Amino acid sequence: MGRRRAGKDGHDKGGTEHTLLGDPGGCNAPFPAGEAAVDSSLLRHRGRPTVGRMSDHPPASHHLPLRECFPDVWLASSANAMSIPLGLKITFSRNMVAVRVPDGWVLLNPVRLSEGAEAELLAKAPLKHAVRLGTFHGRDDRYYVDRFGVEFWGVPGEQTYPEPSFSREITEEGPFPIAGARVVVFKKATRAECVVCLPQHRLLVTCDSVQHYDHDPLISTLGKLVMYPMGFFTPCVIGPIWLKAVTPPGGSMRGDFERLLALDFDHLISGHGTPKLGGAKEALARNVERLPR
Repeated sequence: MGRRRAGKDGHDKGGTEHTLLGDPGGCNAPFPAGEAAVDSSLLRHRGRPTVGRMSDHPPASHHLPLRECFPDVWLASSANAMSIPLGLKITFSRNMVAVRVPDGWVLLNPVRLSEGAEAELLAKAPLKHAVRLGTFHGRDDRYYVDRFGVEFWGVPGEQTYPEPSFSREITEEGPFPIAGARVVVFKKATRAECVVCLPQHRLLVTCDSVQHYDHDPLISTLGKLVMYPMGFFTPCVIGPIWLKAVTPPGGSMRGDFERLLALDFDHLISGHGTPKLGGAKEALARNVERLPR
């Protein structure tokens, strides 16, 4: 939905990320209520820890158990709280996609996990890369850089969380930590954002630009009442608040979305909401048609 800026040091002082609302297997399964039980003794600190203190980082929020949506593609859905007028608060989901590649995990839209869930990932592979797909996300990026020394990727431009700085910049033609991935950067947007397509799974991973909500258990009742009239529950919706925030005066984002639609995908996992397995491209195309030229 909306956002709150981080402090000067890049930390979110409130412990929640106020972002723009913006199976194959486990992703089609019902959402269970609790977190996966994993022995914390499995936790291993693989990587290059830096001098940042762990107490400087926001704690992990409640999240659902990790789920493998495609081979070596896992989803973590975390509860995110946001204050709204009249002193009220809504909750909604914030998602991370973890992709296992030969040298370890690549975290798209990083979300800090519980010790048990973190141990579950580390038991399979080390954490190697963190990728910020959108400027309005970033609450937990510094945790992964400080604790694990991950290589930190992002699209250059104004950032809501200015720290840490990117060690690698994302471009459409440049390198990316997932072999074969296709990247589309929103070149017309006033704020930095990109999407990543994993052709081997026909999967599109987004941040705030495209979102999908289908019986999301992490949205509060008040959240549903606020989000429904704004159009958030349209399948594969172009993030309504994100679109308003990043469209240049007198401009249109249609050209960027038409380039996105040239990618080969059928499924979607967005930075908020639930996976859309099958029919994602067709649903998004209907929404792109409504954008001005």
